[in-house]
Amino acid sequence: MRVLSPLTRDQIVALGSKLAPAAITLARLRPLLADPNTELTEVVHLIRLDPALTFHVVRMSNSVLFGAHERNDTLEGAVGRVGFMEIYRLVGLAASKQLCQSDLPTYRLTAARLWENSVATAAAAEVLALPANADSGLSYAMGLLRNLGPVIIDAFSAGKVYPGEAEWPLVSEWEKTVFGVTSAEVTATLLEHWRFPSDVVDAVRSQYDPFADSVSNVGACVLNLACGVSARFGLDLPGEAGHWERSEAKLTLGGVTDLVLEQCAENARAHYQALCESLK
Repeated sequence: MRVLSPLTRDQIVALGSKLAPAAITLARLRPLLADPNTELTEVVHLIRLDPALTFHVVRMSNSVLFGAHERNDTLEGAVGRVGFMEIYRLVGLAASKQLCQSDLPTYRLTAARLWENSVATAAAAEVLALPANADSGLSYAMGLLRNLGPVIIDAFSAGKVYPGEAEWPLVSEWEKTVFGVTSAEVTATLLEHWRFPSDVVDAVRSQYDPFADSVSNVGACVLNLACGVSARFGLDLPGEAGHWERSEAKLTLGGVTDLVLEQCAENARAHYQALCESLK
């Protein structure tokens, strides 16, 4: 079957910049937080460029997740209260919330399910980063932002609808056939455009198969295992289950055994619940 409506890089970038401005801030925030000489005012200035993001960060900083006892109503107070590394988590959560505001008719997905999958995957990826010797912050961001692709494709699809797993067991094959690109490739294109680190871009692009390239991709393996964990939470997305099948090769590359993976899954569940609580 030929590609019906090829989705170009320029279209991906244009749609992504409109739909997820907070994700761009997340990309710019990472190098600031990694620099020990960064001042609080620099972080505040970057976040304040996005009023909606500012609102979410201030609101979430008042949650029980950060031990808030007194209400804070300023961005400076929010950054000072939670600290630099936690502010990255808050901005990531706000970005995912911004991304998952609307249902996706193309995939028959509700906004709530898309967001729950993103947060559960992020929680699992952050936990699984430790045994894999991967960067936990970047792994967390990959989990939160991996669903950018379906959002972009939905905005472009012009009424085309994924017919379901009975006809297309892997939604990625349907995407490739209909749009000439998979949602993972769409997300990777955006992250690359927004100047996320190359290892993050490569991990997202290879999340379905960490062994697809000549060099095994540890970051992709962490994300793949994390997606499998969120699926076991009952938060899977249609047409993806075939990509998350557990194998000895994946466990070895991820630095875990079956037992350790199950323990990580329990830790991730608690982490996911805490993240959800922060948005109440």
